[in-house]
Formats: sequence, structure tokens, C-alpha cells
Amino acid sequence: MKRIFYVLFILMFISTVYGQESVRRQSTTTGRYTDRPSASRYILSTTSDALLMTVKVWGEVQKPGLYDVPIGTDLIELISSTGGPTTSAKLSKVKIIHASDKNNESYVSTVNIKKFLDTGDSQFIPEIKPNDTIVVPIKPTQYIAASFSWTSQIINLIYIITMFDYYRSRP
Repeated sequence: MKRIFYVLFILMFISTVYGQESVRRQSTTTGRYTDRPSASRYILSTTSDALLMTVKVWGEVQKPGLYDVPIGTDLIELISSTGGPTTSAKLSKVKIIHASDKNNESYVSTVNIKKFLDTGDSQFIPEIKPNDTIVVPIKPTQYIAASFSWTSQIINLIYIITMFDYYRSRP
């Protein structure tokens, strides 16, 4: 019985440690990988005659990373090209960090995509500029859900340790 418990304990430990999702390189719309350095602001597309710009997408989208998108792309098109927002995305406070050419300064604007989804009015959706960084934040309720997840894992760990001590101390 003790051997079975030890084997189960080791299997649970291994599955917890090695069960993490591996990091993969994300392919952009032009087929290049996102771990490449950003050398220029504009890129000529290999599949069409379009001039592309590089933008960064972070946060609660399906595939965050670097994207080469056509000039004139708006925020909805960009988020759509990432696979769309996740269910835990807070669409009412999406931040766009605009990189400025002058004095290496940048400024941040906040966009309410939820308002666009409710009304369909495209005036709420700005056009993306080269080297912009889009940050889609997480809903505050998801922080609470994540803390419950950690609490559950800690309780499971205490349970395993208690069971280990119980079976080890039995004659």
C-alpha cells in the first residue's frame, strides 16, 4: 500500500511540474516568427503589394505577439488577426501605447471596444500606427478566480502531505 502511495505521489508531482504549457513561437500573418528583432517600421508583404507595419499585442487575446499588418488596420481588425479576445478580456479598457518619433516619447490612449460592440459605431475604434503596443487587460474577477485556483492547489498539497505522513506512520 505504501508503494502505491509513493508512486501516486511521484506521478502527481511530475504531472504538476511537467504539465505546464510549453512556449511556442508564434507565426505572424506574413509567415515570419515573432522572436525576430524589429529592424524597420514598414515591411513589404511577401504575398501581396501591401506595405505592412509591425505592432505588438499583449494580454488577453488568443495569440499575443508581434504582428505585421497592413497600414490602415484598425484595432478590431488587429485583435481579430490575433484570434480575438479571450473570455477573461476586459474590453472596456484596452490600452494603445503609441510610439512617437519625437524625443522617443510615447503616449497612452484607452479604447472602449465594448462600446463599439454595443453600438456598432466605428468612431470608437482608432487606426493602429507603426510600433504601437496594444494591451488587452484581464477582468478583475479573473484575479479572484486565479487566487482561488492557487488556494485549491495549496489545499491539495497539504492533503497530499497529510496522506503521506499518515501512510508513512502506519505500521
